[in-house]
Amino acid sequence: MRYQNKSNSILTMIQPKLKITKHSTPAEYQQIRKYVIDSVLESGCAPKRLASMREMAGFFKVSTATVQRALKELVDDDYLTVKPGIGLFTNPDRGWLREKTEVIGVLAADGRQIYYENFLWDLLSAVGRRITSGRKLLYPINLFHTAGHVPESLAFLSMTGLIWLGPDFAPSAAADAFFAALTVPAVTVNDPRAGHSCISYDMELEGYQVGRKLLGEGRRSPVVIAKRPDMPQIAGLRRAFSESGTPFNDRLLVLRNPGMADRLHTIFDLLEMPEAIYAVGGMLRDIEPVLRERRPDFDRCRLIGESSVWKPDFRGWVVGHEYELLAETACSQLFAEIDGGPRRDHRIPRKIKLHHP
Repeated sequence: MRYQNKSNSILTMIQPKLKITKHSTPAEYQQIRKYVIDSVLESGCAPKRLASMREMAGFFKVSTATVQRALKELVDDDYLTVKPGIGLFTNPDRGWLREKTEVIGVLAADGRQIYYENFLWDLLSAVGRRITSGRKLLYPINLFHTAGHVPESLAFLSMTGLIWLGPDFAPSAAADAFFAALTVPAVTVNDPRAGHSCISYDMELEGYQVGRKLLGEGRRSPVVIAKRPDMPQIAGLRRAFSESGTPFNDRLLVLRNPGMADRLHTIFDLLEMPEAIYAVGGMLRDIEPVLRERRPDFDRCRLIGESSVWKPDFRGWVVGHEYELLAETACSQLFAEIDGGPRRDHRIPRKIKLHHP
């Protein structure tokens, strides 16, 4: 989740004012640091002489002063040793690899996340554990200071595959352009991209299961809160109602828009107590203020929402996240494609559990 500056005028609201000083960008340092660390890992037990500062400055399109500052930090960190009159050499003592190791790239959302909320962080953590537990290296993709591509490294270590987590979590043309330019196997998690395997939840099945459970309790008129009318959970809900011969009440479908809260208040006024409220996706967060104000009886009104936005004092059905299963399936599919296997989409079922505060 990124902080978005809606107006330049907000700078005038920050007191005291901060002095803005031009420095080398973090991306410039990152590229040089990656080149050096890749060189350390690749050189193994034998010191390897680096390219000259002039060569690096030309390759990375930065000033020699920027290269010099970056290399000084790497010398201070013991990645490099100085041989006066000869040059800089890699320090084998900082290399922990003694055999060729695969590098797996991970792109989180748009590659420009400043802050993480629990869904993306828990998913990233699960994927990271799966990659590194298999004695592979994880390379986080940073698109902060790029125009949609990650410059090639001078070193020999390069990605053998990539996992993109939540492409639609923070839509980005730069991230899409970077992903489309990849020449290694790549899979997505949660949101599909043409020509690539996608591992995601079976959202249609989730809605179908919710519908069956509601009908099993005799709840035939649920209020459904959703971002869009074409969400797969709604299709599954409709299928469950259709199979039972029960009409689905579209008048109780509330979509995200500026009048959403007023619409939900009106439904409470008309029904007094809805039979059920199904907050699709993360919509429970959007309607929490209304629920706090109306204080529904959760024994009479069945509340359904995702675990990532569920509040401890709510009572109802929690739609769980299967982070480890998503991670395991994504990594297995990617590793199979790296070995020449076919592309394949996977749909992960979700568990729906009753929560009592």
